Amino acid sequence: MKIKDYNKLIQEISDIDFEADSIADSRRILAELNERETVLKELKKRIRTEIKIVEREFLEKMHKINVDYAGERSPGVMSRVRRKSKVKELKKLEREHNKSLKPYNEIKYTLNDLIIQIQEAKEPLNDYMKGRLG
Repeated sequence: MKIKDYNKLIQEISDIDFEADSIADSRRILAELNERETVLKELKKRIRTEIKIVEREFLEKMHKINVDYAGERSPGVMSRVRRKSKVKELKKLEREHNKSLKPYNEIKYTLNDLIIQIQEAKEPLNDYMKGRLG
């Protein structure tokens, strides 16, 4: 799933009206909140999986660079040049890795925040229903 798709889903999930005038409204809103919380938790699992995929790809690329440069070890100037180019490649790879992970981490933090907000929003509705029912 693309980052845009995650952001679109999060936007759709976060739009909800919490006004409850009756017990029936409270129950309906609670059911909707529970459903949205379940969806958010599923999205969170997907994000974790995508982060793991990005991490695995990074490790594979890093391993490939290390293997490529480990093959021919020669003393002197050439080994220093090769070492510097290896370091450059690894740094470039790490920058790309961090750049590709940033949107996933932002979405993960947003999902965590929304889950907490939903859990906090359920408390007053439960209290309202308890108060009305006795």
